[in-house]
Amino acid sequence: MTNNEVRHLPAKELRISKPAADGKRTLSGTAIAFNVRSQDLGGFQEVVSPGAVTDTLSSNSNIFLLNNHDTSQPIASTRAGNLRVTTDSRGVHFSADVDTRISYVNDMALCVEAGVTGGMSFGFRTLKDSWKDDQGTAIRTLDQIELLELTVTSNPAYLQTQVDVRSCPKELRSLLAKRSNEDGCDCDCLMCLAGDCSDCLDSDCDDPACKANGCPAQNDGDEDRSILNKADEELWKLKMQVQILKLK
Repeated sequence: MTNNEVRHLPAKELRISKPAADGKRTLSGTAIAFNVRSQDLGGFQEVVSPGAVTDTLSSNSNIFLLNNHDTSQPIASTRAGNLRVTTDSRGVHFSADVDTRISYVNDMALCVEAGVTGGMSFGFRTLKDSWKDDQGTAIRTLDQIELLELTVTSNPAYLQTQVDVRSCPKELRSLLAKRSNEDGCDCDCLMCLAGDCSDCLDSDCDDPACKANGCPAQNDGDEDRSILNKADEELWKLKMQVQILKLK
């Protein structure tokens, strides 16, 4: 199963209507642009195919609109009927009826109105992608994705991305950015992909480069995973779960 991924970008045409008597306002904009190359995501660029979200929208899956990625601050959802998501040749557009009687929704609306908040992100799971080498730059095309959420964000200029590159063919991996450890490794866990072998999440990891950079599963000292007692094993698992949550 692929990991959830997140992309952040300046929102196009992000608009908020004047409040109605009942406190309702309409927030609308473009969340995803088709066939437009992303910024550098770590040695590769990415484009979203025009048909990438067709299956998600036709299946009536529940898509959430969130405030600053906070799942405890939902703004609207397709299942609730107050979020509408559509596509055309340019991209994915949304329109949401938002209730400003909710304090955090009112704060968001005021920030959009003042131009303080000007970005969107979308969370998704990759179902099908393809890669190519374009004159030394790896290009990933998202051919089919499961769209999970849209988020109104205050800082789109800071590119915060969660990227799953495990589908990249081995012959193109040399084009991806070097990880932060000296030699890199071939382990595909989230922490190693982020460049931190010392927090490798693969309990069966046997990659030599990962071991050289502090892989806990291959520690040859007193904390060797092969001789951890049960309590230490459970603690190690808990720590790994915390690391995963930090990436979500």
